[in-house]
Amino acid sequence: MTNSADVITITMRKHAWWFWVLAGLWLQLEVLLVQTALASVRESEYRAAVISGIAAAVLASVGVFGWLRRGDSRKPDRPNESI
Repeated sequence: MTNSADVITITMRKHAWWFWVLAGLWLQLEVLLVQTALASVRESEYRAAVISGIAAAVLASVGVFGWLRRGDSRKPDRPNESI
């Protein structure tokens, strides 16, 4: 018989459909803001480029923080408990 230290549990976690819709919208907005910043630099509109770059950076940091936070909240309380 094996003790609990020898047992490995693999958990598969699925995200809801609305999570993937929000993630897709977030990604599209990120691409739009980065493209706007690059186009503004190319046209020598540096003020617009800075505004778009800051907006893209804030949106990216909020998205990464939300992704990490969501992963933290879904961890099981007990080591051998599966979700």
